[in-house]
Amino acid sequence: MGAGKILVIIGAILTLVSTFFLSFFAAGGSDYGSGIGFVFNIPDIMANPGDYVAGETMTVYIVAIVFIVFLISGVLQLIGLASRVFAIIGSIIVIGVGVTILLAILDVFPDMTAYRNLLVGDAIADGIWPFDLALGDVSLGTYTLLAGGALGLIGGIIGTSDF
Repeated sequence: MGAGKILVIIGAILTLVSTFFLSFFAAGGSDYGSGIGFVFNIPDIMANPGDYVAGETMTVYIVAIVFIVFLISGVLQLIGLASRVFAIIGSIIVIGVGVTILLAILDVFPDMTAYRNLLVGDAIADGIWPFDLALGDVSLGTYTLLAGGALGLIGGIIGTSDF
């Protein structure tokens, strides 16, 4: 098995674990920002987008669609084992959303901070799922998400052929 293929597999696994099992940030109490929190918020976001960001209905829909594509980016990375284009595209999506989450958490772009609320949901099992290991304002899930995207991108660039 080639080095690119191994990097894509590791990157995809990191992406999927980060998205669905780790939190990106703690929002207070038993609320965490995570991919699984977003999954449970999708029906409410589509029905009541104004509850998340006042006066920005269309923008909330667009950001929600980007996050929905982000949810499947780990699978895109795995599909990238057969075609490296999918590994590169999936990784670019992960890196883009990961950097955006990081910048929103750190209040670098204050206008984007309200959109992080789309990811916030109650913990399914507080302290267990999503797992939150706070490293300052940002949690472990954000860093592993970025690492998964970077590994997948490097693996996709190297190539996934076995010879």
